[in-house]
Amino acid sequence: MENLETQERVLNETRVCRGSDLFKEVAARLRAEFREGALFFLYEDGQKDLADKLIAELKKSGYRLCIFCESEFGNKCTSETVPDYVRYVFALGATKTAGVAKDVADKLNVGWSLYLTAPDGDDFMCENAPNQVFIDENMLIKCSCEQIAAGYGILLSKKFSAFEDAFSEKVLSKKRASDNDFEIEKVKTAGDLAESLLTFSSKKKTADSAERMAKIMRALALKKGRKPRLDGEYRFLASAAISSFYSAFLGAPSIDGAPPAEREVAFDKLSALKVESITPKCVDFFDINGYFRIDYILSEYRMDLLEKLAGIDVHGMQRFWRRLYDDAGYWLKSEISASETLSCMALAGAVSDNLLGYAYASGFMKKFG
Repeated sequence: MENLETQERVLNETRVCRGSDLFKEVAARLRAEFREGALFFLYEDGQKDLADKLIAELKKSGYRLCIFCESEFGNKCTSETVPDYVRYVFALGATKTAGVAKDVADKLNVGWSLYLTAPDGDDFMCENAPNQVFIDENMLIKCSCEQIAAGYGILLSKKFSAFEDAFSEKVLSKKRASDNDFEIEKVKTAGDLAESLLTFSSKKKTADSAERMAKIMRALALKKGRKPRLDGEYRFLASAAISSFYSAFLGAPSIDGAPPAEREVAFDKLSALKVESITPKCVDFFDINGYFRIDYILSEYRMDLLEKLAGIDVHGMQRFWRRLYDDAGYWLKSEISASETLSCMALAGAVSDNLLGYAYASGFMKKFG
């Protein structure tokens, strides 16, 4: 790939630098955030060649480096692994590596930078955002199809997230200040995908029902002894499944359940799966948004919501997404069953504060588990 002119923009307070072969510019640009001192350098497995290039450039600029490969370091930030003289963190990697680096930077109360190797997530800018992100086009074209599919899976699921924002505002009277609409046609390269995900990440305030379901799907895979897929892959599967369920649920206005559902049973199952990082946010029939109030408002906006759902081309997105894989998505036939998907959806409903939570609380999803 030919060298591209380096471009820089600011997302919130994070400088995003995009170009090609950026390892040559890292040391000079890092000076804007961290002039001198000890640098904790963490790189993901399989990136040693690029890590060596970056390390050489940083050493030439006088930085004192504390170097770890991700698998060697693990995810524990202790005084034994990270010396107290470290004053900044630099991560070379994708979502997993960035998460470890963010945790280290947070515990040491220092800044951090990220040299992104794959557009596979949208949590990079959440909470402790990096001071800098480097998007190297020549690096990203080497991504695996699974990483690209994970990134597109998250991007495509934003249409679903926009629907849940609409439901939250119209039916639950909860305004969500978010911008989840986008034009997929503008995403031409892995660099475009990375920048789009960073943009959404900078605006992300909460997890939607698909993200909660994705975490449950990952936990289920681990429990069954399978190698889990990337979270972005699960996100797309979850958003597609829930979107189809929403269309069926809203299209049958005569359906009524027997509230309340036995949420404690679902919590026990979630605990057994050891699902991490899910904050339960449930639809409570006994607060101001009680069952009959929601049912009344939902009946008023039902057609509007169905129209918005109809605007999500689920089947078209599925075709596009499957074809990102070398096997055209054939792996789906063996890695998760329809019954497992429905079970994960029901468990996600138990911890959802959106339409999925309402459907669960109404008792409608009881047979899914």
